[in-house]
Amino acid sequence: MNLTESDPTRDPLFQLNMILWLTQPLPIDASIEPLLYNRGFTVYAISPLLTVPPDVRIVAQEAKVILQDAVCPDVVLSNEINRKYSLIECKASSFSPSSSSAEQARSLFTVSGSRVAEVLGLVPDQVSESLLVFGTRDSERNRFEPSLSSLLSEIKAKRLPAGDFSILGFLLAGDVISITTDDKGAMFFGLQTGINKFAQHESGTDPRPLYFIPYDPDIDQSAQERAFCKRVLFERIHSSIISAVGRANPPVHLTLDSKSMLVDATFGMYGLWQKKESAKHMRCLCRELMDALSLAINTVIPGIIIYVQGQGWKISIQDQDQYEKALDAFASFSCDSLDLSTIPQPTLFDES
Repeated sequence: MNLTESDPTRDPLFQLNMILWLTQPLPIDASIEPLLYNRGFTVYAISPLLTVPPDVRIVAQEAKVILQDAVCPDVVLSNEINRKYSLIECKASSFSPSSSSAEQARSLFTVSGSRVAEVLGLVPDQVSESLLVFGTRDSERNRFEPSLSSLLSEIKAKRLPAGDFSILGFLLAGDVISITTDDKGAMFFGLQTGINKFAQHESGTDPRPLYFIPYDPDIDQSAQERAFCKRVLFERIHSSIISAVGRANPPVHLTLDSKSMLVDATFGMYGLWQKKESAKHMRCLCRELMDALSLAINTVIPGIIIYVQGQGWKISIQDQDQYEKALDAFASFSCDSLDLSTIPQPTLFDES
């Protein structure tokens, strides 16, 4: 599959990143109109682990309704002025009521309704309204409706708490990217029902390098898409390291830690990541890149990069000659040397 020629709206990672763009304070003349930010919505959390209340799990077990003990929506948006909260899950395609995705959806229904304040760790007065939103490409919206309606009816029939839902579609028509909303979504977010244009897309280009989150271990993607997005993440981290070294004047003593590098590579979004397992996975990837980079650079200048437990990677450059050699070595390193198909195993460093 040619990633630059495929429709990016089918990719859940594209959907997630478009939602993030829609919630950012952008200049008036920006190429993206932040429709949701203009209506008071911002990012509350990314991939939070939300636990289904114990009493709800007991009722579900007695009613033989299969739920997950905890569930992670891709993103939670909030409008603090109107006290609105939306749990959003992005999907490439619809699913049947008997699939594993349906188990996830049931759990999302139970945490997004009347118990949402408790689940988010808020007091009831802090939430006036909530909505569960499924994002997908526009052509899939009609396929979602029957499955979600069936699941919601099942949950309500078993007297389990359940929130209402909306389906948000992503549409690429010509060079225009839009979101399409149903009546419930339009009313909740303050948008018009139907097509809401918000961005331009240049034909033949791939938007992935512009993502806030270039790679998300929880997003369901093809192997090719996942490898491509992992490559973008590695290249961003690599570029930020080159910039940090390039701005320094010898003698140089820099300390790089995984959190700061990942925050930089995701334009701050890693700082909002709440699912510990996903955050640990990202640190594993950062360590994989730094291990390969350290080996390559230390081959040119031995001992220039060392890892210090509890601190991170220390880069020490003594003089101008060493600085020029190091900067050239950093710039010459290629992420092509990394295996994008494997998942690195966590170490004690990643656990800490």
